Amino acid sequence: MADALVTLYQAEWCPLSSAVREVLTELGLDFVARQVEPWPDERRELQALAGTNQVPVLQTEDGRLYLGTREIFAHLRELDPWRFEAEHRRRFIDHRDARESDAPGQLIEYFRASGALEDVAGDPAEAEVVDVPDANRYELRLDERVIGLAAYRRRDGRIAFTHTEVHESLEGRGFGSRLAAAALDDAGRQGLDVVPLCPFIARYIERHPEYAGLLAPNHHPKGT
Repeated sequence: MADALVTLYQAEWCPLSSAVREVLTELGLDFVARQVEPWPDERRELQALAGTNQVPVLQTEDGRLYLGTREIFAHLRELDPWRFEAEHRRRFIDHRDARESDAPGQLIEYFRASGALEDVAGDPAEAEVVDVPDANRYELRLDERVIGLAAYRRRDGRIAFTHTEVHESLEGRGFGSRLAAAALDDAGRQGLDVVPLCPFIARYIERHPEYAGLLAPNHHPKGT
């Protein structure tokens, strides 16, 4: 039988749950995330287990329960740090732009197929890249249809790219490269330091070292 794991009763949208998950990551603790019902008065199973309907709730391997971030953090502070704790904490700080942008929201909308990218025939050279500041993204357009996007957060003289995608039928055909190059060229023209939190943009810069000079000082170029 597999060893018992820590169980976190949580909801993805809950900032308290998110904070606990980050600390568990820094401590190197594997855990099971148990999803709860949306509204507290619906959480009868959690109420029966822990005597509360509020998240987060942490259950340790031996069955002990810790309710809320105050109790959970007090327990976790007693544990030995992981050797990668400091590096994970640094990456948490580095990814502030991704957390404060709407990158998660855009990914979720893509998953739900709301405002999905469109499939059109054409060549990457024919595509146009347009900055849409109100949406915090560059859009790749062909025949007036949006076929790709590069989401970003711009602040303090730098631009952090948080997510890039093109329509799945166009992947591997150079459309993503067209989008990345245009976005980076525009950042260069504006004198912005680039923080490539998006793995695609990070890999593009690695393959095209002429853009390495745009990287923000002290930023590790490997992306997420």
